[in-house]
Amino acid sequence: MGREDCVFCRIVKGEEESYTVYDDSDIQVILDKYPVSRGHLLVITKKHYEGVQDVEPPLLAKAWLAASALASVYRKELKASGVNVVTNSGRAAGQVVFHFHIHVIPRWSAMGSEFWGERRILTDDEAKRVLSMVAPYAPDYIRRFTGSL
Repeated sequence: MGREDCVFCRIVKGEEESYTVYDDSDIQVILDKYPVSRGHLLVITKKHYEGVQDVEPPLLAKAWLAASALASVYRKELKASGVNVVTNSGRAAGQVVFHFHIHVIPRWSAMGSEFWGERRILTDDEAKRVLSMVAPYAPDYIRRFTGSL
C-alpha cells in the first residue's frame, strides 16, 4: 500500500508527524509543512499513486470533491478572498513529492505575481490556529461533498 521512501506514505502509516484536519479510509487532509499561505492544506490519498494520471477514478473523484469541500469552507465559512486548488504531475510541472496530492491554498488577499510565493516552515502555533479554524467545518463539508463515495 505504501512506499518506505515516500513521506506521504509514512504520514499515512503514522511514522511521520503531521497536522491532520481530516482522515478516513481513503484520504487524509494535512497542513502543508511549507505553506505559501495561512491554511495551506494537502489532500492526500492513503494508497500510493505517483500522480493524478495514476489514481483510480472513484478515489480521484473523492479527493477532488474533498478539495472542493475545503475550498468551500475557506470561501463560505472563513471568508477567504480566493482559493487555489491545484495538483502537479511530474517534475516539469513542479511536483516535488511523487505521491498524488491536491493543494488547497486559501488566499486572504490579492495574489502577487508569483503563484507559489515564498514558502516558509509551518510553526506549531500557526498549525494550532489553522486547525482550530478549519477543523470545526472540514469533516461535515467533506462528508456532504463526497456523499456515498
